[in-house]
Amino acid sequence: MLEIIINKSVEIILGLLLEKFGEWLLNERNLKRLNHLLKKQILLLYFYWVLLKTPQESLPKQPQQHDIQISE
Repeated sequence: MLEIIINKSVEIILGLLLEKFGEWLLNERNLKRLNHLLKKQILLLYFYWVLLKTPQESLPKQPQQHDIQISE
């Protein structure tokens, strides 16, 4: 009997917590922030994909750095 009461209490508490979390997650501010984060991730994935598809020969060559020492 006690086990049934405990199980039902836990079920009710978890339901309330899940409901509160859902309300918090779906509020306007969080939706805007999540939308912005998703757009950033999509853009980064696109850049990564473009870099993977670009042959290395077509990338500009980096100039060689020369060690120049100036004597005083």
